[in-house]
Amino acid sequence: MKREHVPVPAPSSRFNRVKCDECGETQVIYSHATTLVTCNSCGNEVAKPTGSAATLKGKKLDAVA
Repeated sequence: MKREHVPVPAPSSRFNRVKCDECGETQVIYSHATTLVTCNSCGNEVAKPTGSAATLKGKKLDAVA
């Protein structure tokens, strides 16, 4: 039986483009990261894991589709 009237929920997580505060390099990270995310060039902490969405230390630029 097909149920066309049942809406499909949208995901609450996505990939974000984040800019490092120290060096200005951008990288793509997952919004619900489970490990510590560091900058690729300077090693600065960019995102810290929590129970749900990661705490961003850098500036969030936009969401990546």
